[in-house]
Formats: sequence, C-alpha cells, structure tokens
Amino acid sequence: MKELLRKTFELIRDNPVLWALYLVAELLAIGLWHLRGIAEKSIFRWFSASHSVLGGGVPAPTDQAFAKATLADIPLGLATIFVIICLFVVVLLVTAGMVNAIMREQEPDARKTLVGLTHDWRGILLFSLKFLLAIGVVGVAVTVPLLYLLRAAHHPEYLTSHLWLPVILILYMGSLGWLMMPSAIRLQRPKMAGPISTQVRSWGMILAIAASEVGYALEILSQKLEKGMILEFRWEWTALSMLNSILANAPDVLLFVALALLASESAAKSQLQSDSLAAQQPPDPITE
Repeated sequence: MKELLRKTFELIRDNPVLWALYLVAELLAIGLWHLRGIAEKSIFRWFSASHSVLGGGVPAPTDQAFAKATLADIPLGLATIFVIICLFVVVLLVTAGMVNAIMREQEPDARKTLVGLTHDWRGILLFSLKFLLAIGVVGVAVTVPLLYLLRAAHHPEYLTSHLWLPVILILYMGSLGWLMMPSAIRLQRPKMAGPISTQVRSWGMILAIAASEVGYALEILSQKLEKGMILEFRWEWTALSMLNSILANAPDVLLFVALALLASESAAKSQLQSDSLAAQQPPDPITE
C-alpha cells in the first residue's frame, strides 16, 4: 500500500493533465446539477397552479401541488445522478488509460483514450446503473439500522452530527467499496486478466474510504473559512460554492490514479501467474 501511494503522488505531481481531467469533469457535473435545479424550479412552478384550457392558472392546493411536483422531480433527479455517475466512470477509465500510457513511458492522450471507450459504452452504462443501485441499497442498509439504534438511545440527532458522520461515512463507503470494487477494477483491466484478489479488493475499499474521509474534512474546512467571508453579489457565492465542491472532491483524483495503478499491477500479476501455470503444464501428446 505504501508503494502504491508513493507512485500515485508521483504520477499526480509529474502529470498535471490528470488534475485537468478531473477539473473538467467536476465543472461539467456542477453544470448538470445546476441545470437540474433550474428544471426543478420550473416543475414546482408548473404544479403550483392548475392550468385551464382558457389559459392562465388558478392556485392549486399547496400539499397536492408539492406531492405532484415531487413525483415529477424524482425521475429528473435520478437521471441527473445517473448521467453524473457515467461522467465520472468515463473519467476513471480515461485516467486508467493515461496512467497505463505513462507507465509505458508514452505520451498520455486523453482524446485517444476517450475514443477507445466508445467500444465499451455498454459496460460503462451497466456499471453506472449498478453503482446507482448500490448507492441506494447501501444507503438504506447503513442508515436505517443506525437511525433505529440512535432513536432507541434517544439521540437521533447523532445521525447528522459532525462527530458521528465520519464513522457513518466509514461504514457507508466501506460497504459500497467492498461491493463495487471488483467491478470497478475489472472495468479498467483487460477482459482476460483473471479474477480480482481479496487483497486488491481490500486495498480499493481502503482507498475509497480514505478519499471520502479526506473529502469530508476538506468540506468542513471550507465551510468554516466561508463563514468569515463577506460577499455581496450572487455570482461570488456561486463561484465560492463551485470552488468548495471542487476542493471537497479533489481526493477523487488520488483515488482514480491509485485505482488505475492497482488495476494495472493486479492485471500484470494475473498474467504472470497464468504464464507460469501454462509453462508448468506437461505438453499435449496429440500436438506433439
């Protein structure tokens, strides 16, 4: 693990293009989420009045309007999250291709790697869908028992406490990482690279937990710094919000590069093991 982290930091230090790739993806994700917010406001505005065939609108009951708008907004929110997940899965695979090129002492070409991913679009969509489902399942599996226990202890507020959130984050990311890491590593490796070892799965899970914890700490730090700022214009708050989001998710760069190295090294070890086993097998008398 120590050697893996050393290589990760060296790659990021010597190849700023890896940061640029993440920055573009983060800005696109922020833009998509902002568009979802605009569409959400339009949906609630539409359902806030009952429209007649003669034009105009009559105010509708608040509870009924809110219920209809919420039902209409859920598919929009899920679709946006799915698109953002697909975006970062593509970034993960492009990062893996660029890391492999750098390790082979070649010039990394993000555009060429991105074009090569068009042949595996089904795998990207399938993994993104599995990841979206896993987010919901793991979220319910972790949150519901904790909420029950905290209510039984008469402290339900601990679920959103800054002291308990890191612990909850470990449970959540640990479960999500253990569940999805084999698919994430397999997606970055050649199709015939062999099975994913328990060690690779465990290291990937630990990396995911570490990235989420560091990101959470950076988010808390940025919120504290934000309280001391005096901003007058809306665009300043928007820019600050974007900067905080980029800062809080910055550990994802380390995670993606580390996972790329982990996938590459595990594939190389699997290939060596396969070649060794093939060399130890006796020759086929028919072919001889």
